[in-house]
Amino acid sequence: MKENLSEVLFKPRINVVETSTVSNSTAAQLSAVGQEEGRNWYRILRREYWAWLGLDPIETESLFADIAMCDKPRTSELLDTIGGYQPGNWNYEWMQRAVKHQITAKDAEQSGQRDKAYQEFLLASYSATIAAYPHFKGDDLVASAHALAHSNLMAATEQSKHECKTINVPIDGKQVACYLHLPDTDSVKPVVMVSGGLDTIQTELYPFFERFLAPAGIAMLTVDMPGAGHCLNWKLQQDSSRIHLAILDHLPKVPWVDDARVAMLGYRFAGNVAARLAFVAAERLRAVVTIGAPVDRLFSDIQRFNNLPQMYQDCLANRSGVNASNTEGLYYRCMPLSLKTQGILGGPRTKLPMFVVGRKNDAICPETDVSLLSMASPNCKVEVLKELDSLQNYNQIFTKVTHWLQKQL
Repeated sequence: MKENLSEVLFKPRINVVETSTVSNSTAAQLSAVGQEEGRNWYRILRREYWAWLGLDPIETESLFADIAMCDKPRTSELLDTIGGYQPGNWNYEWMQRAVKHQITAKDAEQSGQRDKAYQEFLLASYSATIAAYPHFKGDDLVASAHALAHSNLMAATEQSKHECKTINVPIDGKQVACYLHLPDTDSVKPVVMVSGGLDTIQTELYPFFERFLAPAGIAMLTVDMPGAGHCLNWKLQQDSSRIHLAILDHLPKVPWVDDARVAMLGYRFAGNVAARLAFVAAERLRAVVTIGAPVDRLFSDIQRFNNLPQMYQDCLANRSGVNASNTEGLYYRCMPLSLKTQGILGGPRTKLPMFVVGRKNDAICPETDVSLLSMASPNCKVEVLKELDSLQNYNQIFTKVTHWLQKQL
């Protein structure tokens, strides 16, 4: 008898690759020494962000405790490097949580509790997304987590008053799947193209639409970054905006949006893409938003690059198709990603309105990058957030960004 998905996901499997080893052949040498205080973890624990998605912080801390206290063999000293799909493994623990939310959602759906089903499907999707974090190509457990994240997001949107459509965009003889979220289909909508960092996939971008863009009557088209999610077949390279340009080419064929009223919002590394588009696609966009975007110093200051947490270095290596064990080699490979080195920033300005968001003492997007971006357009709004992540920060900045986008679109 064929096993159902829940049975497969609850069944331990030992012979699978451990995430920290996927793009780093020296992963066994990783230690807690030199890590930020309290960070004996390989992954960056994004507690505030995951709470903002809606996940219960107490349940999350309990899950972290289960991982930390597990006595199974680890690849290195870091807590979340237990190999195999088994208790204590990062992917396993988050997938169990995802499946539990999915079961609750289906029960609610069958009993006519539409709102509860909607929320639980979303929690299942977000939990499965975190199970795959940081979404490495070559990680044996990522594909099933992504499939569960996608199916639950689609199930959630079926319970919603809003619409979600998958748009397949042709590029290089292949197709890239993007999610188009629509407040409704009563009229053609302005649209914001949204992408996240190198450790982000589309399924976790939904709250920005649900809580901010949809009430404003704006559609959202989410796009994965090169080397992740639906864009696994593309490598991160100097022309980082290539996929997004192909999507802009395709938008006139999408009947639900107004291709003359398009903006781009990029969080973290996607902010690099958004800033690039402000110059190379200025005629096809109305506005650009960058949030914490690394546009120069990370790629022109080898000391800053060397100080990146190992997970971020491995992300860059994974998306570029190389091994992270040679940090200096990785740095020189990433140097062309600087928009100043490319000659895009620091020269003639774009006419496009820009909203630049930074954060105090940000290692990835320092004040010099914020300043460089602020000079990129004569019509530029700048916001610098407090140093620490907080739910208040997320809500305040997305509210301001949405109001600004309404004026531009």
